[in-house]
Amino acid sequence: MALPLLLGLLVVTAVGVHVARYWRPLAFVASVAATLGLVWAMQNAGASTFELFGVSFAFQPLSRDYVLVAFACSGVLAIATSFDASRRTLGFLYWSWIVWLIALLVDNFVVGVFAWAAGLATMVLAMEPRRLQRVGGAAYYLVLIIVAGALLLLGNRFAQLYPLMPDQISLIDSAVLFLTWGLGLMLAAVPFSVWLGPMADETPPPNIAVLLGFGQPIGLWLLYSLIGQYPRLLELSNLVTILNLGGIAAIAVGGVLCALERRAGRFMSFAALYVLGFALLDLARSTPEGMTNAVLELFTRALGLTLIAASVTVGRAIPNRWVNYVAVGVFILGALTMAGIAPGVVLATRWNLLLELEATDARFFYMTVLATMGILIGAVRFVMLWLEQLEPQTRVPSEPPPAPSVKVPAPLLARLRRRAVEQLNALGNKLAQRFPPPLRRGAGWIANEWRAVGAVALLLLLALFVLYYSATPNFWSQRALESSQQLYFLR
Repeated sequence: MALPLLLGLLVVTAVGVHVARYWRPLAFVASVAATLGLVWAMQNAGASTFELFGVSFAFQPLSRDYVLVAFACSGVLAIATSFDASRRTLGFLYWSWIVWLIALLVDNFVVGVFAWAAGLATMVLAMEPRRLQRVGGAAYYLVLIIVAGALLLLGNRFAQLYPLMPDQISLIDSAVLFLTWGLGLMLAAVPFSVWLGPMADETPPPNIAVLLGFGQPIGLWLLYSLIGQYPRLLELSNLVTILNLGGIAAIAVGGVLCALERRAGRFMSFAALYVLGFALLDLARSTPEGMTNAVLELFTRALGLTLIAASVTVGRAIPNRWVNYVAVGVFILGALTMAGIAPGVVLATRWNLLLELEATDARFFYMTVLATMGILIGAVRFVMLWLEQLEPQTRVPSEPPPAPSVKVPAPLLARLRRRAVEQLNALGNKLAQRFPPPLRRGAGWIANEWRAVGAVALLLLLALFVLYYSATPNFWSQRALESSQQLYFLR
């Protein structure tokens, strides 16, 4: 499938899901169809180069895998959102990918930065500051997008000027300074992590997972694409040292903030900052192996955030105790995945990195171990709060029924929806007469509890995939290594 057709499919998907959100069953069906359609389209996407106004777009092996995983996880989060009563932000899980896809495929750094910033700004529309009676997070984030985008463009301009004046080494230093500053703002690296908290308070968990798990890492992709065009950014600067220090600081601050947090959104944001530190340390190696480990870290980060966001969303949307117990189990699996304790790919990559830290500087090793304990402490605190809310509460005497009000004719959309439900129920009752009573009772229970059954099935399938991912480390490591070795800017 060509790039224009894929972009057109994304637009149709986003519009369709955005319209279907008004009716929960239709939103569920639309989310499932969107997930299957986008994954199928991505698997059949062509590798040919598409040119527009002198700018070329092409899929790299790693970008193809990245978009495939992103579409699958975004669809899973959309399905989880469809179970909730409030589905206003359902379509925004797809809107940003219209421009993020351009940022991943374009060979022009300036166009990539504009597309990346446009996708991040679109996520601001998915925030709900008015409903929560606050505006801090959305305002902070929008301002940072504008400032960080300008800093990245300035860094690119200094890198372009250096070949014209090779005696001016300060141009390389200035380029690295602005690039580091801009990416530090966008990736929430220390000391700019202060905006993570207010942003997380105003954003639903699925949107946080898409924003931090898939939107943010596009900046690292753009950075390494720029390094491929200007290798002297690594040769004549201290960029590797900056990445190392930024990774250590992100691990420490993310672990400490997680240990002090009991809110789902903030826990996700700070845990994502913690995992980002490991990815930066791997990128600082500037080798195919380091790039491979960084890819696996970012993939694990996205999976962990998807697990946490889906479990929290389902737990809040469906009050059934057994559904919440399954959601708690999936949340714990996601937290262990983020902490790197779950056996599998991430444990192998982090173990090698920890051994290297222990050999070079034991202080960083012990600090990383303490930060990992902070992730676990934050997860335990949130789970205990979650389980306390599931305890049976004393019944409060019910209030007298309200006085009957004057009947107002229902809107046209509500009447059409009621008519459709009546027709579906009549058809279901007619078909149920052909089956024996046990099957009819089971089908009736599933029809009444379809949200709970669908939500549990979604969580279990997601957990099984993560367990399969953890149980096959050699397959995923080899796949990431093969994709990384084919990148043109690492040859």
